[in-house]
Formats: sequence, C-alpha cells, structure tokens
Amino acid sequence: MLSSSRFIVAVHALSVLARFSGRGPVCSATVAESVHTNPVVIRRLMGELEKARLVRSVAGRSGGFELDRQADQITLADVYFAVEDENVFRMHKADPNSRCPVAAQLGKVLHGPLRAAECALHTSLAKTTLRDVSTAIV
Repeated sequence: MLSSSRFIVAVHALSVLARFSGRGPVCSATVAESVHTNPVVIRRLMGELEKARLVRSVAGRSGGFELDRQADQITLADVYFAVEDENVFRMHKADPNSRCPVAAQLGKVLHGPLRAAECALHTSLAKTTLRDVSTAIV
C-alpha cells in the first residue's frame, strides 16, 4: 500500500513561508532545500496550494511564493484538502467478485465506519493552524 507524503511536504513548505512572512516571497529553491527535494516538486505543490488560495506566486527576479492568508487563517484541514484526495479510504480499484458474499457486502458494511474516521481526521486537522505549527518550531 502506498502512503502519500504530499500533505506533510505541503505543511513543511507552508511553514517555511510562514517563517519568512513579511520578508518577501520565498523562492522554490529555498523551500526545496528545507524539504530536501527538487524545486520542481515544490513548484508543482505550490501550484496546488495556489489553486486553493493558500499561497500566491510573485513573478520576477526576486519572486517566489508567499502565504495568501495569515498563518492563523490556514488550518491543516485546508492544506490536506488542497493536496490530497478528499476520501482517505478507497474501495478496490477493480470491482470485486459480486458473487462472493464478502465482496457483495463489504462496501456497505464499511461505509459508515470509514466516513466516521475521515470526519474525525478532518475535524482534528481543522483544530490546528499553520501558525500553531510554525511557532512551535524553534
């Protein structure tokens, strides 16, 4: 099973921007150095964060990215929804054997518990802001 690190990388990148807040835009190379990845990866991720209106890009020689809102107005849930699929859990990629009693009923049985778990995740993430994260880092 694959696990995505996109959410954590996005929080990391946004935390870098929050730390530089008020000092002008931060270039993707600076963020990439902190995350220890390629600047292209950061630019792609920033594109998604920009669509969600969490960051804005600044063109030009001294351009880069900056927060589009105050850090205390961005929750971890905002970041999660910007870069990850809304549904944490997914059923089978291929339709399971409908003649099997387990396969025929599994989705119906798991629907409630999985949705409750997703709701709990989203509720928990909504309680923490980017400011909470960036100020906790000394």
